[in-house]
Amino acid sequence: MAEEINKNQLLEQKKAVFDMIVEGPKLTGEAEAKEDDQYSLDTERGAQLYASFSDDELLELLRGSAQYLGHSPSQGEVHWILRAYLKARFKNWPRALRAAGLSRSAGRGGMSSEQMSQKNEEYQQMLNQIRGMAEQLGRIPHPSELPEICRKLKKRHRTWGEVLAAAGVEEAVAVHLQKEENLKDDELCILRELRALAERLNRSPLRGEVEQSLRESLLRRFGSWRNALYQIDLEPVRRITPFVNAPLQREKDKQRATHRQELYDCHYRLLKLDPQTQADLALVRKLAQQLGHPPGRREVPAEVRMRLQKACGSWSNALFQLGLQEKRGRFRQR
Repeated sequence: MAEEINKNQLLEQKKAVFDMIVEGPKLTGEAEAKEDDQYSLDTERGAQLYASFSDDELLELLRGSAQYLGHSPSQGEVHWILRAYLKARFKNWPRALRAAGLSRSAGRGGMSSEQMSQKNEEYQQMLNQIRGMAEQLGRIPHPSELPEICRKLKKRHRTWGEVLAAAGVEEAVAVHLQKEENLKDDELCILRELRALAERLNRSPLRGEVEQSLRESLLRRFGSWRNALYQIDLEPVRRITPFVNAPLQREKDKQRATHRQELYDCHYRLLKLDPQTQADLALVRKLAQQLGHPPGRREVPAEVRMRLQKACGSWSNALFQLGLQEKRGRFRQR
């Protein structure tokens, strides 16, 4: 029978592991691997402890090591537990360093703390510039609109979607939303048309689903698609990972990256829930509270999962209806 750790024990052991990591490696090679091997990912206890660490907690421990050492740590310069957990979470050491905002030139011959600090400051300035453009435009900027920043970020991020997530663009584009007052009859008419379409679809329409002349009228009057929807208390359909496959710099012969029209990788609110869907979502919420994380597909009765996937378009969007979000196996209430 698998060993279970109650919450108090888990917190105590997590603190002990945290303290060991902060102290740094004391042993090397095989001797190090035998030290505290109860926390190895190969054990039930180690797996539970690993799952209890958030991405931010692990990355902060890595940054702390870098600050103490004065350079990006090599794998042998951090405690083996931190090394194992980071490589499991981020797939390899260079990716962990990149996620922490550290130079991938690790070890004593790598970048100094002062140089890393300067690089990170420049990086934050670029993210602020992207966020500022999103606020100004009221929409997500396209990589072609910021070519110099894309060139500089090529070594740090693989896609424009990663950059947008790092910059917090989704929050930025909502800054200038405002309800328009004293609308004319023709303006109220185009909003009623938009609302009628939304009710037929049971969600916010995609731009491509709106007849061209109506779409152009809405954009001309309200400035952005997001702001047009805001007038009727709707939010746009949101890509879970916008521009996920868009490179930071496209080749000359490649077409400009655009949003796809499919909904399988989107989050959107259903305007109305039938009684069966309401009951199924209530069951999922109860399971989430019991488990401490959003239930995986296999943790929900098959018939419930299939009904929700059909009603909501995907399992991820079913969780979205409840304000739940999956992130690397952890649970977050939105």
